[in-house]
Amino acid sequence: MKIKREKVMKKVLLGAMALLWMQFALAEAPLPGPDDVTIEVRAGDTLGDLARAQMDTPSRWRDVANYNLLPDPNLIEPGQQLRVKRVWLKSRSGSLKVEAVTGEATANGKVLKAGDMIPAGVSVLTAQGGALRLRMPDTSLVNMLERSELKVEKLEQRADGVLSSLLRLVTGQIDAFKAKHEVGMADLAVAGRNATVGIRGTHFRVRQDGVVTFTEVEEGTVAFDATQTPIVLALNAREGSVANGRDAAQVIPLLAEPVYPELPASFDTPYIEWAMGEPAGAQRFVGELARNADFSDRLVSVRSDSKTIRLNELPNGRYWLKLRAVDSHGLQGMEGRISFEVNVPPRKFAMTKVYVSGKQLQLRWVGRKQSVSYQVQVAPRQDFQHLLLDAKTADNWIDMPRPQSGRYFLRVRQIFAGGQAGDWDVPMLFDAP
Repeated sequence: MKIKREKVMKKVLLGAMALLWMQFALAEAPLPGPDDVTIEVRAGDTLGDLARAQMDTPSRWRDVANYNLLPDPNLIEPGQQLRVKRVWLKSRSGSLKVEAVTGEATANGKVLKAGDMIPAGVSVLTAQGGALRLRMPDTSLVNMLERSELKVEKLEQRADGVLSSLLRLVTGQIDAFKAKHEVGMADLAVAGRNATVGIRGTHFRVRQDGVVTFTEVEEGTVAFDATQTPIVLALNAREGSVANGRDAAQVIPLLAEPVYPELPASFDTPYIEWAMGEPAGAQRFVGELARNADFSDRLVSVRSDSKTIRLNELPNGRYWLKLRAVDSHGLQGMEGRISFEVNVPPRKFAMTKVYVSGKQLQLRWVGRKQSVSYQVQVAPRQDFQHLLLDAKTADNWIDMPRPQSGRYFLRVRQIFAGGQAGDWDVPMLFDAP
């Protein structure tokens, strides 16, 4: 009786195993996932070889066998197509390429120059007046503005070309143009102190000012994951947000592009100024001045606490300027651009010194003396409509009552024998203490 029971149990077990084998043999492979890639088996390949050469760990061959429902992992044929998840592929570390440097910029204390490569794990700093143009492996562009610190925490490129990047903005501001790729092919995240911004194919800015993280989107969409905020915000074009680590972040419409007045195509003075049209809610203006249209050759950052924009001592040449209005949240609005030329005639005189003596101010200049005397004018504006001084002197200096502290303009012209006056020279700017 016992022997019969064992025979029956053996038959049942064999039957169950046979049924299980048939189900496994007849099972359909799972539908490919959206992030799957295909590897073609070549002559002589084994799963172990493929895992060591192309996977993130040699033991990944087990996952490949299970994912492809292989009855025998040791039996794969040339030409066979194996599906694997992208995240299983081996990655290598990438680098940022320095395309342009303005002023002083360093990487881990080393002075940077165009052509240098910046690997992951490096901290990049720009000094006051400095700027960097960085190219990512997927052709995306990152512009670091002055007084900024950026840590390259992750730059990994997998065997299928997928790039995964994480940049941490410690302080300052970046202005970036993310190249457009298929979903999952080139993800970029920029982390601030109180928010992380996930980006695909967009033009955006991230700024870290103390504990506050600002993000503004010019084009495309970013994911704004802020502390103290229960959901990830989707920021679209013309939107921004602020994360301070205390309050829940909100989607905030950005101010519109600033309105420039009608300006001459060419300026004949090195001291350029104009009044901007103020968008509703504008507190001030910020921007950058460059020598070329793509702003790789940046000159200075432009900041104005009023609607008056001033650019001083520009050499002759063509310039490009982009400005943004700043709202009460501290968010920079949409940028507006213009281009102009500076064409100043050669100077005959140059200011050398401003002396203060009690209630008197003495102004000195140098230049060729081909005349009997000089006529000198001083005014608070370079149109010289409201004169503070209009006098003649036989010397290359003149005294005047000390004005209020501020900026003033001086211009000089020669008076020849017979009283004939020469042309006014290019105005000179000076600060009265």
